[in-house]
Amino acid sequence: MSTEMLKDALDFDLIADVFVSESISASPAELHGQLCGYLAAGVALPLEDWLTMVAEFCDITSWKEDASRAAIVELYTATLILLQNGEYALVPCISDEDAELCERGMTLSQWAHGFLAGYGLSGQKKDLTDETKQVLRDFANISAMQADMRALEDNNDNEVDLTELVEYVRLSAMMLYSEHYDVKPNVDHTKKASLH
Repeated sequence: MSTEMLKDALDFDLIADVFVSESISASPAELHGQLCGYLAAGVALPLEDWLTMVAEFCDITSWKEDASRAAIVELYTATLILLQNGEYALVPCISDEDAELCERGMTLSQWAHGFLAGYGLSGQKKDLTDETKQVLRDFANISAMQADMRALEDNNDNEVDLTELVEYVRLSAMMLYSEHYDVKPNVDHTKKASLH
């Protein structure tokens, strides 16, 4: 599957549509952040465990539509491949450039909040490098900016700032992941426990 096709599986509107059809009120950005945070902590996350996490996060017992489950499985698979393939092509599942700046900012804050939750759920709390601690602090600051993001006005300066923030979040998530794994294609990290 091409990198672009993988990125399509992380489309915010696609997952938002799934949430609407399943009557889920949670944030798609936060869910994807949680997945990325868990994986970036260096802990294996088999698909079935991820699906259990999704059910708890979304407060559902089962899927109404098979297509919804399939989209969530694709979100997981595409995220894992994009983290592993060495192209540094992972993108956070947030509102795209067609959305208002405040909406994009809000979903970035939600993604960062989810990332921290996922990292915490992984149980990895000891022997964190200074770099990792700094990234987690930065993500906590971004997570805390939801009110500021809601008030963000559409202008070029804010556009540039938000684009830089998204890029920082994107690269930091991949950097944390690569601290635990050799990043290269055709390696399945769902079956390997961390050595750290």
